[in-house]
Amino acid sequence: MTATELPPHRRRIAHFLFVPELANSPPNEALIAAYLGLGYDVDLYAPGAISEVSNPRIRTFQVEYGWKWLIRNALRGKWRNYAAFSCTSEDPVAVAAVIARLTGKPLISLADEIKSGTYWGNRSKRWKQLCQWGLRSARLNIVNDECRIALLRGYANLPDGPVIVYPGCFRAPPAAIDVAARRAALRVPPEALVLGVSGNISILLGMDWLINSMNTLPYCYASVQPVNIDSFVRYLLQQTRVSDRILMAIQRLSWHDAWAQAPFCDIGLAIYRYDAPQFQQMGISSNRLCMFLAMGVPVIATRQPSFQFLLDYDCGMLVDTSEEFTAAVEHMRPRLQQMKQNALTCAREYIAADRRFELLRANVASILS
Repeated sequence: MTATELPPHRRRIAHFLFVPELANSPPNEALIAAYLGLGYDVDLYAPGAISEVSNPRIRTFQVEYGWKWLIRNALRGKWRNYAAFSCTSEDPVAVAAVIARLTGKPLISLADEIKSGTYWGNRSKRWKQLCQWGLRSARLNIVNDECRIALLRGYANLPDGPVIVYPGCFRAPPAAIDVAARRAALRVPPEALVLGVSGNISILLGMDWLINSMNTLPYCYASVQPVNIDSFVRYLLQQTRVSDRILMAIQRLSWHDAWAQAPFCDIGLAIYRYDAPQFQQMGISSNRLCMFLAMGVPVIATRQPSFQFLLDYDCGMLVDTSEEFTAAVEHMRPRLQQMKQNALTCAREYIAADRRFELLRANVASILS
């Protein structure tokens, strides 16, 4: 069956992704699960092939985010067969909002990126204005941390409509790997302390602090789960003095595999040194932070108000410099067992993905009814 042959008797929702890899991210997984649980099938649209989707109630199609595609496709009859539209941000908002308005169907926005300040991007002013209009036209906006509600309202000049929070966290984390067996297989010494990096890697995400710490502390190893790392960066890491202690995944891991391997680490990194507003208001929007805490791994994060809960739950430390990062590793090392338990408590009580999912599902149900 093609995208133009949607049977009208089936209730379906079209969900637009910024990139295909987001299909199984925790917030998208939660939103899609809410749709499925309410009796709707889902069609995912992304600018590229979507892999790792095996549910027969979910279909995948390709889309482009730009004026030409929108003009060619916005009036296609197939869109009228959908019960609602939803999207991640930012480019998908423009396309989904126009189609929703033309069909008179509701729009739900998962605003996982708020491209303001120095994170404005390079899209034209007209396209940005269309995206901001799309956010305003949504019946429901979802952000990933409380502190981002005001940020989104200011960026898109939102009226006092509903904005709810769903974190970058799975409701049901996967089972962890056998850590002892994995460490033995990789010949990691029993006394080693493994620092965890997951996702994009760069200076602004703390890779220099990590390497400086490993140079200073010979017992430190690094487990790196990179996303979109090019061969030159991989080569440079292999040339460092600590390359024999950097354990790097050969290829990008799936979301669930990355989470399952997180307990291999003793301390996770959630370092954000970008000056753009959304990176200074990360909180539980950080997928890597949520992953580590939900899998029982305490973290070291950059100092910002949205990370205060790490200190409140004693499951992490906040730092501003490379020297403070190294000192935090030393301070946490003798307290790891207690801090690992605290991380699980924090994930259960503060991140609270299961409780927040019920709120998400109730809001979605109200709109679709």
